[in-house]
Amino acid sequence: MVDAITEFVVGKIGNYLIEEASMLIGVKDDLEELKTELRCIHGYLKDVEAREREDEASKEWSKLVLDFAYDVEDVLDTYHLKLEERSQRRGLRRLTNKIGRKMDAYNIVDDIKILKRRILDITRKRETYGIGGLKEPQGGGNTSSLRVRQLRRARSVDQEEVVVGLEDDAKILLEKLLDYEEKNRFIISIFGMGGLGKTALARKLYNSGDVKERFKYRAWTYVSQEYKTGDILMRIIRSLRMTFGEESEKIRKFAEEELEVYLHGLLEGKKYLVVVDDIWEREAWESLKRALPCNHEGSRVIITTRIKAVAEGVDGRFYAHKLRFLTFEESWELFEQRAFRNIQRKDEDLLKTGKEMVQKCRGLPLCIVVLAGLLSRKTPSEWNDVCNSLWRHLKDDSIHISTVFDLSFKDLRHESKLCFLYLSIFPEDYEIDLEKLIRLLVAEGFIQGDEEMMMEDVARYYIEELIDRSLLEAVRRERGKVMSCRIHDLLRDVAIKKSKELNFVNVYNDHVAQHSSTTCRREVVHHQVKRYSSEKRKNKRMRSFLNFGLYNLVGPDFETTKLLRVLDVRRLEVPSKIIGDQIHLRYLGIDSYFLRGIAAIISKLRFLQTLEAAYNYSIEETIDLRKLTSLRHVIGKFVGELLIGDAANLQTLRSICSDSWNKLKPELLINLRDLEIYDNYKSKEGRVSVSWASLTKLRNLRVLRLMANNGIYLSLKSEEAVRSMDVISSSLVSVTLDAITFQEDPMPFLQKMPRLEDLIFKNCDYWGGKMNVSEQGFGRLRKLQLVMKSLDELQIEEEAMPNLIELVVQTVGTKLIIPNRLRAFSEIHYYLEL
Repeated sequence: MVDAITEFVVGKIGNYLIEEASMLIGVKDDLEELKTELRCIHGYLKDVEAREREDEASKEWSKLVLDFAYDVEDVLDTYHLKLEERSQRRGLRRLTNKIGRKMDAYNIVDDIKILKRRILDITRKRETYGIGGLKEPQGGGNTSSLRVRQLRRARSVDQEEVVVGLEDDAKILLEKLLDYEEKNRFIISIFGMGGLGKTALARKLYNSGDVKERFKYRAWTYVSQEYKTGDILMRIIRSLRMTFGEESEKIRKFAEEELEVYLHGLLEGKKYLVVVDDIWEREAWESLKRALPCNHEGSRVIITTRIKAVAEGVDGRFYAHKLRFLTFEESWELFEQRAFRNIQRKDEDLLKTGKEMVQKCRGLPLCIVVLAGLLSRKTPSEWNDVCNSLWRHLKDDSIHISTVFDLSFKDLRHESKLCFLYLSIFPEDYEIDLEKLIRLLVAEGFIQGDEEMMMEDVARYYIEELIDRSLLEAVRRERGKVMSCRIHDLLRDVAIKKSKELNFVNVYNDHVAQHSSTTCRREVVHHQVKRYSSEKRKNKRMRSFLNFGLYNLVGPDFETTKLLRVLDVRRLEVPSKIIGDQIHLRYLGIDSYFLRGIAAIISKLRFLQTLEAAYNYSIEETIDLRKLTSLRHVIGKFVGELLIGDAANLQTLRSICSDSWNKLKPELLINLRDLEIYDNYKSKEGRVSVSWASLTKLRNLRVLRLMANNGIYLSLKSEEAVRSMDVISSSLVSVTLDAITFQEDPMPFLQKMPRLEDLIFKNCDYWGGKMNVSEQGFGRLRKLQLVMKSLDELQIEEEAMPNLIELVVQTVGTKLIIPNRLRAFSEIHYYLEL
């Protein structure tokens, strides 16, 4: 594990030598020497970690290396911090800069001399105790592009979840779900040990076509060991997708009892299906059941749990289903689907070896898929090595999941190891937004890009490698891309354990007692941790603080913490001066309400890459980001003026008001991929329409959302719209138009976009009568959603939209002329009023 940290620090030294060469000119040779020594030690660490069992001397030596690597990082970051602080001084304080810079230079020379003595001592200890046999570190410099190309070849494309061996279980439970004679609310409990596939089975039922057709109102939530009833109720409400806009903002402020009443009101008189995943105690169900009406509409609730007493302890009518282990035949089928993806020829010896290993998994699906993920990246000749290693670690004549995981983890590149360990920051059963995870990994400095690929693309490939190895589960996909993921509880426990050993992440929660750390690099607060608030924690070495817990939590002593790269303090108010002092900050997550208080100092964070303000409040203040040239992602509801300068790295901008957008220079946003423009109906300048010409410079734009409050008029037949077509359409894959009033049929314009896959109209108006999609229109479109306030007729020609798989129409009295092939999967609703 330590090898991942040393490789990361070696890369960081290299980056400093390149990017900050002038500030390190006096110690350049010493740093190069440290870098070389650390790379050599990294080779010995690889050998130590490859051993079946580490002896005590190797463990102690590895810990010395870990502490040394962290100290090197601290020395460089602290020196850089001091230089940046001096450069920001104004007035008389600037006069002391020259003396101060000399003192700082002397200090770093002394610090590096001490580090050199320490690394020589570490090398002597290795020689004295005979630790490791040198494995030369492979390659040099930035090899991320090569690694990603290898990942791209190895990973499966858009691989959907396949549930093997549970067909009979699914059939039995589907009959219970669809039983027309059972009119009362009916509960189905699925129980069994961790790793059997309870969640996978529940998801298969939830996504069944028959279930979607039967239950118009469906919701999914998770509970886990650490839960807060209010959060569970909010997840159900959001999952139902029945509340929007101001209503959504209002219920965020509800107390638990108010949420209970609100949810009950939403579902009263409706046929619903709610899945409650991973319940650990009966009290959790008791606190939820009052919000789920016991009506006579044929509603259903699915519960998954490891505990039989919980499965059978629900009141009312229920069916408890115990999940079994897979048979050998089912185990082999599951293994075959994943292990042989990259092997063209399967000889008898390979099959025999594979079957011997599968037999020892004893029918546990999680163990089988992690083993298959490991072997899918091995050559046939390496299978025997894996088999021999597993045989040396059999417990009760079985392969345990921990053993398979250790082999798979050791097989990862150091970047993928860091990505996996970083998953420990998220709460149990948490559905992880992949884009947010990517932004965090980039901000932490774990990802290196190059001229060919952006860091975000590199990070996505590393995450998809973890999915491909079954160390991470894809939950939601859009346009063939994973949008959210989840780590299994058993694997998350391993990630937390390893992260704690490495001082990589320390998690504070109410379920497990945690010791206070003054050296851990990252601190994370989960759920209702009141203990965290009881003491001021001083951790000068902390690089990240993330709060998933209480509102108004008392955080660590930020005044002593100056090296933060990631600060996610949503639900937590932090004084503006403290945030302004975090010169190294790359990621700032904050409630939009508190962003108002720090608007004046945000320009000091010149290395900031991501500004993410929660959507719970509109930001009406002027936010000036013109000095932040490193910005990559700006997210929040910016209805006031948003000032952006030369932001060539900017990829995400949502949402910006229309008058602020029209003042920008789009030609400077050459890498913008995701854009949301919000019609600022409160603008002092009156209603401002969006010019299509302003979008023509955005040659990498993939996702576009135009949103309005009271409807803005959009003309798509103007000369500028026609001229912009070839430029804009070449890159766009998703377009959402919200509350737009069309002056003419938009389909002729939109259907020419060659890469468009998603097209969504929300609460739009078209008074022109008829929308028409021609035979050659929308060649790649997969999803069309039309929620229209007014539309007389929609006609889709027979050969149009050959790849469409989802059609949703919600409208008032619209005449529909669509091919029969589309009616099979269409979801069409007529409303008297919207």
